[in-house]
Amino acid sequence: MNEPIAQVQDDKMAGMDLKLSSNVRLITPKNNLLAFASLKIADCFVVDNIKIVAGERGLFVDMPSAQDANGKYRDIAFPVTAEFREKLNTVILDGYEAAVEKAQNIGEAQREYTKKPPITDRLAAGKEKAAAYNAAKSVPDTPYRQKTESR
Repeated sequence: MNEPIAQVQDDKMAGMDLKLSSNVRLITPKNNLLAFASLKIADCFVVDNIKIVAGERGLFVDMPSAQDANGKYRDIAFPVTAEFREKLNTVILDGYEAAVEKAQNIGEAQREYTKKPPITDRLAAGKEKAAAYNAAKSVPDTPYRQKTESR
């Protein structure tokens, strides 16, 4: 009953090399889930909610799925050929590596920024420097000062 009514194949697309690009969103890891990705195919179709998962044999791509009436999860979008699956995995995992590298660079920049002393320490040092400057500065004698000192 789930047989396709008709199948149409466009032979013009058979040997065509499709442009693939990915957008990876890193998350706080939950169990073995590391990130979500979306895949843009030929700048005209997007598959979203692709999961990047850490498995026993390394990272792998888990296609978006939905629960069927029997409670089983089924992929709702998936590559049909092994060749396309390999290209898809390469593009998404390369995107994941680039996102991780970018996050690490941001983290390093933030650590450099936080190496500066806290503002309270800088204010205290500025106060001490100003007090030393004012103490070293000579104050000319004025008639008012002479009058108050003689009392």
